[in-house]
Amino acid sequence: MIWEVVQIYRVKFPMDIDFPPEPEKFRELCERVGLALMMGQKVQYALAYYFSVYHMVNSGWSKKEAMKKVDYHLSKPMGVVVKAIEKSAPLESVLFSQVLEFKERRNWVAHDFDDESTQYIAKGERLDHYIAEMTGIVSLSLKLIKVLNEVGEELVPTGI
Repeated sequence: MIWEVVQIYRVKFPMDIDFPPEPEKFRELCERVGLALMMGQKVQYALAYYFSVYHMVNSGWSKKEAMKKVDYHLSKPMGVVVKAIEKSAPLESVLFSQVLEFKERRNWVAHDFDDESTQYIAKGERLDHYIAEMTGIVSLSLKLIKVLNEVGEELVPTGI
């Protein structure tokens, strides 16, 4: 689909550029990029909720205060909630290292992947490499969401 948009753009705005045919596995890569970005948002939700539950239990926040902070953290870049956790809602060091790794990899997809990969994708190169990278990001996100949920349940075994 995206490749067709590029072709439509070319027809509407003729250029002296000869677009190559869609590379094999291009659509699979696009699906994986989309999933990696979507899962990045899911991890941010998990981090925001962990932060707020932590403070409901340890700082006496009301549910209203906690939800206000969740909304705040979801309206900001992921790094804001990660720094807040580091400062006042500590996670076990190995888990926090995984959060930092995920944030770095998610930021690469969101901010650097396109610039880095376009020259290769246009030639049908490195698609398997980039698909594997996206798959790794998705796998790490699923692991983090599961572990953050477990940590939250340990904080509040009977629920809030």
